[in-house]
Amino acid sequence: MKKTLIVKFFFLMMVFALVSCSERGPIGPEGPRGPQGPSGPEILPIAFEFNATLNAATGFEHFQDIPTQIDVFDSDIVLVFVLEDYIPEDDLEVWRKLPVIEFNNRGTLLFDYDFTLIDIRLFLDANYNLGGSDGFQDVLIRAVHVPVDFLAKARSNDSIKDIKTFDELESYLGVTIQKLDL
Repeated sequence: MKKTLIVKFFFLMMVFALVSCSERGPIGPEGPRGPQGPSGPEILPIAFEFNATLNAATGFEHFQDIPTQIDVFDSDIVLVFVLEDYIPEDDLEVWRKLPVIEFNNRGTLLFDYDFTLIDIRLFLDANYNLGGSDGFQDVLIRAVHVPVDFLAKARSNDSIKDIKTFDELESYLGVTIQKLDL
């Protein structure tokens, strides 16, 4: 009885081995196309502007809430630009990306920022004690929320760190960045 079971098992294994080694049959016709699914969200970069004062009275920092219309996720980035100049004859705004480093007769002054999911903090830092003559009064700031999902679709061989101006950012992303009116 035991021998019979072993022979049957061995025979079954041989059949499975031979069947699995056979050639594949012809490919059948393509089935009907299914319905078009809903398109995913197209999340584009959004910019918003605000004025900031960084002086001794504010502790050389400014906090700005990110507008509630903008959903910032952990993987997203926020870039911040400061209006550096305006050329009236060409009606051109000149934007500079933070951080900005200024060298003066007392040392080095850094104008920089950090951000969370809910706010942006602008701050001044220096290698000397900041005083009343340091700081900025009512500077125009433009913050740009760049969803990382959108950024992944951009050219991967370029580095976003090399971008210096707001116009270069729009050119890099290949879109006109929507400005949010606050």
